[in-house]
Amino acid sequence: MHEQQQRQKRRRLRIIKALIAEQRYHYSNKVRGFIEEGDFNQEDLERCILSATEIEKAEEDELGLAVDGKKYTIIGTDTLGQSFYTCGKIIRNEQEQLYFFITAHEQN
Repeated sequence: MHEQQQRQKRRRLRIIKALIAEQRYHYSNKVRGFIEEGDFNQEDLERCILSATEIEKAEEDELGLAVDGKKYTIIGTDTLGQSFYTCGKIIRNEQEQLYFFITAHEQN
């Protein structure tokens, strides 16, 4: 069972990376606020996902909006090479699948 979960997480990360590479994502008002305050920028979000080698954690999406019922913690690096944390989920709007960033910040 553990190997199957690992395979599924690797598959999910590939999907998420493809969505980010195609700039098919949105972010929460919380993340928008961080960007507006200068904590990080949109490129840091993209770099974090594209540099990640694995999904750190998969949890149930309490709001039930994720297409697969999960939200993902992904740790990668920002544009300066610093460790960077994001949490998000795969959602669907009227036309397409998107990745939705719930929160993000530099990893301490």
